[in-house]
Amino acid sequence: MADIWVTVNQSFPLLLIILGLIIVYFIIREVRIMYTKTRIAKMDLEKEKLQLIKADLEQKGHPFFRVSPAKQEELRSLDEENTMLETDIFAQQSAVEKRIQRLESKVKLTKLDHMIEKIKKEEDRLG
Repeated sequence: MADIWVTVNQSFPLLLIILGLIIVYFIIREVRIMYTKTRIAKMDLEKEKLQLIKADLEQKGHPFFRVSPAKQEELRSLDEENTMLETDIFAQQSAVEKRIQRLESKVKLTKLDHMIEKIKKEEDRLG
């Protein structure tokens, strides 16, 4: 009887570890199943959306809205103009940033020159 009790006492931590691993396994399994179900639900919803759009296009025979060629040309020209303006703005911003950087460098260089002159004057005064 004592041998059985010693064996149970020695294997008790092992049994707890195995029980803990089983619980962790079931938790991970449930999380994966939950994640998979939500992804499947999202995919089904997207499929339904696509089927509705497809059915609507087949019924109408044309897109959701029509834009006249003149309006399309106007939209294209506005888009091109916006692109050109964005390019010009980027170029101007880059130029301003470079000039500011150059100015900061010149100011720093001037400060360093003044510091060197002050150090030389102090050295001459002391030395």
